[in-house]
Amino acid sequence: MSLRLDTAFAELALRAGGDTAALAAFRQVLAADPPPDRATAWRARRGQAWALEKLGRLEEAITEYRELLAAAEAVPGSADWALLTVALCRCYRDVGDHGMSIDLGERALRELAAAEVEPIHEHVQLGSTLMGCYVVRGDLTSAQLLAEQLLPLAERADSRVARGAVEWNRSVIAREQGRLADALQLAERALVLMAEADNERHQGMLRVNLASVLLAGGEPRRAVELLATAHPVLADHAQTHEAVLAMALHAEALVQLGDPDAALAWVERGRALLDRGRRPFWPHRAQLALVAARARLLAGQDGPGEAELRGCAALLGRAAPDRPVAVLWRQLGDVWAERQQPDEAMSAYQTALTVLGLPAASMPATGRRRALS
Repeated sequence: MSLRLDTAFAELALRAGGDTAALAAFRQVLAADPPPDRATAWRARRGQAWALEKLGRLEEAITEYRELLAAAEAVPGSADWALLTVALCRCYRDVGDHGMSIDLGERALRELAAAEVEPIHEHVQLGSTLMGCYVVRGDLTSAQLLAEQLLPLAERADSRVARGAVEWNRSVIAREQGRLADALQLAERALVLMAEADNERHQGMLRVNLASVLLAGGEPRRAVELLATAHPVLADHAQTHEAVLAMALHAEALVQLGDPDAALAWVERGRALLDRGRRPFWPHRAQLALVAARARLLAGQDGPGEAELRGCAALLGRAAPDRPVAVLWRQLGDVWAERQQPDEAMSAYQTALTVLGLPAASMPATGRRRALS
């Protein structure tokens, strides 16, 4: 009984943001003599993996999740199996191994189809996670096709949360495709559908997603109001890079509102949070540098602003190539173009294309090719 209670208290601590204390408690349960019963040990092992992930110790979390998925308790088609697969996909994505993340998600969906079980919302969450991985890789077509497959599955699961998860990712796809009106409508619908869920992290990240759409649509004041409600939730329940994303968006909104000093304050909060973590998160540092540059240039600090732009390029150069990184290179090029610095702008634009898999083609030595006639 004592070990079950210790595990339950550790789970509560983990949900409340006490990740380090929770990890220590889970490990104490697993090391107990006599050992916990099988069900308690399973709960403690799941909690240990999630605590490691939240602490940014992703390689260790990956090892734990892999072992859990290989255990007899992880029956294909079960809720535990689906959530563990979601977590492992997420970890592979966050360490930059998009190929492994997508391969794992696709194999899991094939296993799910073979299991011929009635759909539950955890199954839809698995598909939604794979959609997100496709988006990060830049494969919007596969993401859209999967969304069309998941919608009827979410209806069969009879879960507002499941439908909300699909609409959330459909919103992300629409935003990436530049369909901002659709993205806004889908994001708002997802927020309503998932309001009944008890997943605090999802609630916070939904607000961040909606804020990003509002910013892209030129509504920074609404974005600031929404992010103000997201920060307290993310501080306790989200991973470091997710909280930093919200801070970067808040800073960007303040730049759009003409308040560079307040924007820089959010940049510094984001940098301080990253500095306390174990992982470098180069794209997030680059995003903070880019918005810091725009804030400083807005404040008339040309020298420091351009130094931040060069720092942004250096950070992006250390990031794993994916669609979000290419977007940041494109945005960096736009700022250099606004500064009337064509060489720096062209370099950033060319790098964005290279990251997307479109390296510069060599022209024939004889000059311009003759058009076909």
